[in-house]
Amino acid sequence: MLAATVVAGLSAAAWYIHMKEAAAASRTARSSNTPEGQAADEPIPVETVRLTKGGIIRTSTQIGSVHPYEEADLFAKISGYLSKLNVNYGDSVKQDQVLAEIDDPEVEADAEKAVADVRQAVAASAQTEAFIEVAKADREAAASAVEQATSEVERFVSMSSYHGKKFERYRRLVQSKAVPQEIADEEEESYESARSNEHAARHAVLKAKADLIAAEARIKKAKADLDEARANISVAEAKRARAEALLGYTKIHSPYDGVVTKRNFFRGAFIRSAAEGGVVPLLTVARTDKVYVVTEVPDRDVPLTDVGDAVEITLDALGTEVFKAKVSRIAEREDPTSRTMHTEIDLPNPENRIRPGMYGIAKIILDMSTKNSTLPASCLVGESRGGRADVYLIKDGKAKKTAVAVGADDGIRVEILSGVNPEDEVLTNPSSVTEGIPVRGIHQEVGESEPAEASPTEHAPNT
Repeated sequence: MLAATVVAGLSAAAWYIHMKEAAAASRTARSSNTPEGQAADEPIPVETVRLTKGGIIRTSTQIGSVHPYEEADLFAKISGYLSKLNVNYGDSVKQDQVLAEIDDPEVEADAEKAVADVRQAVAASAQTEAFIEVAKADREAAASAVEQATSEVERFVSMSSYHGKKFERYRRLVQSKAVPQEIADEEEESYESARSNEHAARHAVLKAKADLIAAEARIKKAKADLDEARANISVAEAKRARAEALLGYTKIHSPYDGVVTKRNFFRGAFIRSAAEGGVVPLLTVARTDKVYVVTEVPDRDVPLTDVGDAVEITLDALGTEVFKAKVSRIAEREDPTSRTMHTEIDLPNPENRIRPGMYGIAKIILDMSTKNSTLPASCLVGESRGGRADVYLIKDGKAKKTAVAVGADDGIRVEILSGVNPEDEVLTNPSSVTEGIPVRGIHQEVGESEPAEASPTEHAPNT
């Protein structure tokens, strides 16, 4: 109990001493605001400013890292021994340049066989086409023979009819004893010969027609064989294309102009294809004539971030040099974990001064300055509350506290939306005055803010 009483007494004494010192300091401050020989009710000189035209540029400043514009891990498509390695770390390469070669004799042999198979299929097709031409000629000959035999039949039918009638007449004359039997016998022989020739001609027609049918059948078969031969050519060419593609996979080409950023094997090493479980790339090539900076825009700035927004980038390794660019791509969505939006800014890099992996600061210009006016932040009395704040104006030679509507605030200047007229004198450091105290303004000139020079509302980088 005694200890508690002592502590309470000491606390009360300390509070009394503190209040006396505070009162003394207040009296000293009031007297210091009054020049020597000046009466207490005389106006106190205070610094004042007027509204400055031009609002505040809003920016988002975040940490950014440099990435190659394009980068590819080059894997082997076939397995084999690394016979040639034409590049190493840091080597500049051109698009389609052969970077490495893999030795696979089986693939080479398959490619040669595929080429030979194509030649063989083409030859077979050509032979079939020649056979078709021969069959067509046979068909033409058979058709001609049919026509000729048919003509012969008609001729021998006519001769047979003629000799038949003549023989019949002579036979009647013989019966009447008008002509001798020998004449009738001769005419009978002529009649029989004509009939024999007619039968032979009819047989020749049948044979010619059979030959024509056989020739047409051979043509149909040859055409079918030709279709098969052409199909065989297509199959052989497909196999050759596949074999040549596999042969092409024995050479690793660069996909674009760039530099070699990784080399995982040396000449003589056995390379396993990616299809067979190879998980380590043979080489990595990066395109660096152009790079992009990745930054993560925080949730509060996402609504104002658009493709085409101006960006100022400084890289730690390159000192104070500023690279001006524009937002190239945005994710159009926030990462639900970090509540930031992935943003990319392209930068030309013709001299290869910017190296992938560098990091720095990316300042995105979210919103250019508005038509609002600004005052120094030191004009505000205390902190702004819900878009409202207080300032002191000089009205009728006295300090008058006035409520104003405020906008963007960068800690140096604050936008004034209403409550102050352009001709009003606003106290810059109102902490030493109170409502109604006589004051005399000492105007401080402040240049109008230009959009490019206005103080930005910078958001600190995410950490």
